[in-house]
Amino acid sequence: MAYSLTGKKSGAISFLPATGTITQETMTKSSKMTSNAIEGGSSIEDHVYLNPEQFQIVGVVVKNHSAFRSRLETMWKNRDLVTYVGKFRVENYVIISLQMKNDSGNRDGFSFTATLQKANIVSGAYVEIGQEPLMSKQDSAKTVSSAGLKTTVSKQISQSAYAAYVSSYNGKSSSGPTQRKTASYNGV
Repeated sequence: MAYSLTGKKSGAISFLPATGTITQETMTKSSKMTSNAIEGGSSIEDHVYLNPEQFQIVGVVVKNHSAFRSRLETMWKNRDLVTYVGKFRVENYVIISLQMKNDSGNRDGFSFTATLQKANIVSGAYVEIGQEPLMSKQDSAKTVSSAGLKTTVSKQISQSAYAAYVSSYNGKSSSGPTQRKTASYNGV
């Protein structure tokens, strides 16, 4: 099976059986959960955030090692958006970690581990000016009076009805208990 790693700026690397191969592919999907402690020692988990997906490839190069090494390093240095095609196919990933090892068993090549992370690409929302009238133009057709910090009433009530409402609360509020029923609070 042929494996390939293609960068938008850096070109492509094809891992063919004669030059090298990918020995392992690992997809990692994780999330983070916030935890807030509450009284009594328990906790409440209220939000879960998805971390960017990570993808790790482990491979070996047996021929033309300098070209493969420089292409991998260029993809990493340029923070290139890469597409990987193998058993998995992933797009818009960036190499965040690149490890290369030489060993005596592979004199003309090297082994490597590359960790790629998903780049979340978004586009900004925009509105063309001139398509819809501005809000100030829309509001100018209406008669709106500014009340500032004054309280306004949308429905009129009689003065006697308001006085009856206020008197219904007079003398009926309590200051609460003067001491606790349980002695769990020690004042500290």
